[in-house]
Amino acid sequence: MAAVPAEVLELRKQLAERFPDAQPVRYGTTGVVGTGVAALDAALPAGGLPRGRVTVWRGKGATAVLWSACESVVRGGERAAWVDGSGALTGAYRRGGPLLFRPGEELASMVAEELLRSGGFALVVLTGGGVGLGDGEGVRLGRGAREGGAALVAVAEGAPVSHLRVRSSLDVSGFRWRVGPFGEPVALESVVVTARLESMGLDRRVRFRLPVEHHDVRLSLEPGLVDRRGTRR
Repeated sequence: MAAVPAEVLELRKQLAERFPDAQPVRYGTTGVVGTGVAALDAALPAGGLPRGRVTVWRGKGATAVLWSACESVVRGGERAAWVDGSGALTGAYRRGGPLLFRPGEELASMVAEELLRSGGFALVVLTGGGVGLGDGEGVRLGRGAREGGAALVAVAEGAPVSHLRVRSSLDVSGFRWRVGPFGEPVALESVVVTARLESMGLDRRVRFRLPVEHHDVRLSLEPGLVDRRGTRR
């Protein structure tokens, strides 16, 4: 068995100290986690993202939908965590939502597993270019989700057929613009997302509208994060 990295051991200690009330929920009685998007929840099995299971998401619109789900969890009085393996999010404009972890691609899956097993989170989102669910990695993450009673959503390309799989895209014809004084489009207000949900015995499609949040262009606001030019500071 490979040694557990010191960073993961430290995280395990911090979780125990910060969330002493965390207690895994028995698998089979955990229910679902709502996304905060009514149409999507209605299309998902049992009305939300399943706890104790792995959901694999790919395609455009994933970040916006999953951040909405995290905010919905927090508003409901539970905890959510976002493991940003590729350093794509910055805390400068992502406050008030889930706890944000940036361990790097090498440790992202292990950190997500620790968060799941702790029993302190209703929803854990795992993103990053190095996320893979093949071999034993997907098995460990699935076991962690079951043991902790959490819903895990991994933003990744490939997924076993046993997982709930979501593929989303943006419908350009559904873009809604704020119009300027001369009738010209000034800013994008909302978009329409089309999602296909697949699993064993499930194949559904759903469309829903999401508001667009506007942020200043990020130019290396935080050390070590890739900015919109693809460079690091």
